[in-house]
Formats: sequence, structure tokens, C-alpha cells
Amino acid sequence: MTCKTPEATPDKRDLILTASHELSAISTCLAAISGDLIMNPKSPRRLPDATGLALEWLSAEIERRCALIDEELS
Repeated sequence: MTCKTPEATPDKRDLILTASHELSAISTCLAAISGDLIMNPKSPRRLPDATGLALEWLSAEIERRCALIDEELS
């Protein structure tokens, strides 16, 4: 028995695409923060490099999932 994936209505497609674009913007912010943490060793509020690398990974994972969503809806 196979499950049939329901088709997204135009309204739902727009909502999903908007959410994907908003997540992508969040990912861009995370990438900027991680870059600053990794590349700015003189920052007064410096966190461990592992934090910057974790944020960088999180940013990349969000972008990957947004790309999958966008590809599926295209």
C-alpha cells in the first residue's frame, strides 16, 4: 500500500514558499553570526569556536532543507 502525497493548493504553496524564504533569511543571519564568531578573535563577547561552527552547520542545514522544499514545490 502506497501513501499518496496530497497536492498543495495554491494558497498552501504560497504559505510554504513564504515560510521557506523566511527560514532562508534566518539562515543568512545565523551564517553572519557564525562567521563573526569564527573570524573575529578579538570580539569582547567571544564564544568558543565550537559555537560558531555549530551555528554555521545549523545555517547550512536550514538552507539545505529550504532548497528541498522549494525544489519539491517547483
